Order: sequence, then structure tokens, then C-alpha cells
Amino acid sequence: MKKSFSWFHLMCAALLPLGAHAATVDVDIKLVSADALEVSFALPEHCTALAFLKDERGGQEIRAAWQKQNDCALPEGDQLKSAGACTARFRVPATMQKISGYPGSFPAPGGMYVHSSNYALADSCGPVTYRYHAADIVMDGRRYRDVATAPAATGGDTPAMLMLAPQANASLDYFDPRLSAATVAQIREVADGTIAYLGKQLPLAVVNRPVIAAIAATESGGPNVGGDAGNILRLALFNWPQAPGPEENAKLTLLVSHEFSHRFQLRDAVDVYPDARLVNEGGAEFLRWLTSVQQGWLTRPEAAAQLDKALAECMLYTEGKSWRALTPRQIGSQRLEYLCGLPAYVYSLAARQGAGSALSRFDSFYHQLRQGRVPDFPQALECGDTANCKAQVLPALLSSGATMEQQWNDVLPKTGLATLRPPSQALRDRMVLRAVVKLMVDDCAGRSGTTETPQGIILDGMKVCKSIHQDSYATSIEGHPVFGDAATGPAMASACETRHEVSFGLKDGGKLVVPCQAPYQFRSAFYAIDIDKALARLMRE
Repeated sequence: MKKSFSWFHLMCAALLPLGAHAATVDVDIKLVSADALEVSFALPEHCTALAFLKDERGGQEIRAAWQKQNDCALPEGDQLKSAGACTARFRVPATMQKISGYPGSFPAPGGMYVHSSNYALADSCGPVTYRYHAADIVMDGRRYRDVATAPAATGGDTPAMLMLAPQANASLDYFDPRLSAATVAQIREVADGTIAYLGKQLPLAVVNRPVIAAIAATESGGPNVGGDAGNILRLALFNWPQAPGPEENAKLTLLVSHEFSHRFQLRDAVDVYPDARLVNEGGAEFLRWLTSVQQGWLTRPEAAAQLDKALAECMLYTEGKSWRALTPRQIGSQRLEYLCGLPAYVYSLAARQGAGSALSRFDSFYHQLRQGRVPDFPQALECGDTANCKAQVLPALLSSGATMEQQWNDVLPKTGLATLRPPSQALRDRMVLRAVVKLMVDDCAGRSGTTETPQGIILDGMKVCKSIHQDSYATSIEGHPVFGDAATGPAMASACETRHEVSFGLKDGGKLVVPCQAPYQFRSAFYAIDIDKALARLMRE
């Protein structure tokens, strides 16, 4: 039956508050100088509170640096509070500090990397539109002049490079002019090599090459790297030398190959899995590790050393817990999605059952996700389409039963791919550090804070501690150097068992004695992979 509306209905509709009609919120992000953005929020009438999508402590700390430019609105907690029907404007200073998620105003010579997630609002007042303003804008794989509107589907999750002047380069990539030609060449080689190799090995993947934004940056300490994998791949090279050495080159290759490997995954599609972080980051680590070996960026001994180190630290940093017993914060703070994820992929895929290479299993898993299916992760990797097959490795490792260390001890001998060997001095040092952290946790009501140095370790003094009341720079433990001495760990354990305390020698000549409730359990052996056998199994069809 055809519906009709009386004058009464029409009058009622006209009298509804504006907030009840379709309204929009406009977020405009403008590059105004080399060191600042102006971000404005155009709010409709009756829209008095809008939630920021980047919330809690990280989001609030980011917004604390914003400088109010008018009296329209103010960030309060996780909301933008306003009287409505006005445009709130804020000056957002450029910063290299990454607090939470993607950075929002990362400076580069001549411009800035920005990400709309830092300014994203809920759509409770209506659809939110995000626009970038600059003389030159690279966004979503295209170059724009003056203004660019982010795609509606990804508006609040869109990176862009904003430049103060129009750029004449045909390439959309940005390379900081302070980076040497050798560094730029290495980035290009690894990026292009990763895409070429994985593009051939993963034919079902749908991959769009991201735009590179390689930026020289500064922070305390020595050369280091950081980055984000989005449509614009931000590579932050901290304190980067003009002539990088082998250690810097290794860090850069790892970063670039890892981030480009992410392009062969689907970040959002794996969020349905309880182990989404491990599936995503562990998967990218596996792809970059195997690609680096096949492309010659890692020798086989180097690849074995990387894998063995990751596994050892996975076992050490899970701290006697099963994977399911770990909280997201514990996993993230120790980077366990990377450390446990890489060996989990390598050993489970090397031990897979049935035909097809390891990469074909990886390819099939993501192909099913692209089709809207949600395959069982362990079954997809270890069994694929093999009939009467039951996954063995991943279900054990990612369980709520025995500790991760116990599960690895049970799983690895069955694979025939690893043998136990005495720890290296580097691993002995890792265990000494874990033992010190355990002492602090017991002494400081569950808290700890340490800083490693070439001469030893700094223990943060805290009011909650029973013994560590002030910062203490320890250069020896029980008469042995903190690091580099095979006897340090056994001496700590012996002191704890016999005296129930551990003595630290301090840099200033003083002494610190910390009670010890129970000795840290130092491992006498760690697993070493048979790299030739493992690679042969991974690559077999």
C-alpha cells in the first residue's frame, strides 16, 4: 500500500532538532608549517560530545600536546566536548615520539607524515569526512594538489605524506635527502626484491606496492629503526650513519622486508582469531626470514642464529606461562608475537603434512580469508587439504595447558629439526637480566625498571621497593661482571639459595643487597635448528 504523509507528519519532521537529521562531521588536517599541522573539526548543532577512536592513556597523551586555537571545543578524556554548530581548531606540533599506534605528525624535511587515526571520531553525530590540505599530497597510491579527501571506507585509518611545496618527482616514494645514496639503494633493493619474490611464491595474493616514506630521525642511543606498514610505509631511521655498517644494514633489511611482507597478509581479516597478533606479526616475520635467505640477504648460519635467538627469548620471556595465560599487555611488552611467532611458523610449516610447499599453505590460508571464509589457522598451515590430518605443532604451542617452554620441549624433538646446545654468552646475559628483573619484581611489589649499559645495568629506584630506594648503577653481581661472564648466573643462584640475597657492586663504589625469595631458573641448554634440513622441508612441494 502506498504511504502518504499528512501536514501534521511534515510539520513534526520540520520541528525535529537538527541533530536528528542527517548531519556530517568534517575533519580537516592541514600542513601549515614544517613543524605543525592545523586540525579542525566542523561539528553540527546539538553534537556536544564525540568519542575519539584513539582512546585511553595513549590517545589522551597524544591530545595533551594539541594547542587550542579557538573556544569551540576541548578534548576531555576520550571525547571532544563542544557546544556544537562550530569548527574547533587545534595546532598539532610535529613530533618524532610515537605514543600509540600510528604517529600523527611525524616530521620530514619539506613536509610531514600524518595518519588520520590520531584525529578519528566516532560517527555518532553523522558520517565523518577526512580531508588533507597541503601543496602536495600523497595518499592512497596517488598524488594530489592542495586538497585530498580520504576514502569513506578507510577515512579514519588513512596515512598521507604532506609536502609544503609541489613535488616534481614521478615516483610517489619519499626519501629524506639526509639519507645516503647507499641507504636509499638498499631500501629499494630489499623492497623490490621482497615484492618480486613473494609475488611469485604467493600467486593468489592481491598486492599493491605501498608508497615508501623513508625519514631520517633522532632519538637517544645509537642507530635504530622503526616503521609502520600501511598504504604509506613509514621507515624511521634513527641516528642513521652516512656509511652504515653490517649491523645497521641488517637492521634495515629486516625492517624493510618485514614491512613489505605485511602486504601479502590481511591485517583486519585475522582480527577474528584469538592469536591475531601472532598470526599477523609472526607471519610477516616468517615471510621476511624466508625471503631474506632465498634472496641472499641472510646467510644460512645468520638465518639459523636469528631463529634460535627468537625461540630462546620466546621461552625466556613467557616466564613459565602457557600462551593462553599471557595477557595482551605481557605479549606486547616483550614482543612475543614476533619472538614466538617466527619459530611457531617455521617449525609448524616445516612439520606440515601432505603435499605443497610452506608458502603455498600460507597463500591458501589468506586466499580463503579473502573469500570471506575463516579457516582454522593451525589446520590450514599444517594440514591444508590433506585428508585425515590433525595439526600437531600449533595447537600445542598456542594452548592453555603446559607452559610455552614445556610445549616447545615436547614439540621440537618430534620434528627432528632441532637439537639442544649450551647457551651462548649472549643468552647467558639474557638470563642474568631476567634474573635481575625477577629480583626487582619480588622487591618492588610486582614492578621493575632496568636499563642495560655497556658496563652493567641501572636499576630504577621506586617508593614501592623494599631495598631499591634509588637508582642504582650495578657493574657487578656477586663479584662477577654483570654481563660477559659465564659465572655470573650460577653465582646469583648460589647466593639466593645459601644466603637468600644477592649482592650488587655499584659504579660509585657502593653496594646494594637485594633479598631473594627463590632463585631464577637458569637454562643449561637451548634449541638450535638444523637450518639445511628445515629449509629443505619448507621448500619441498
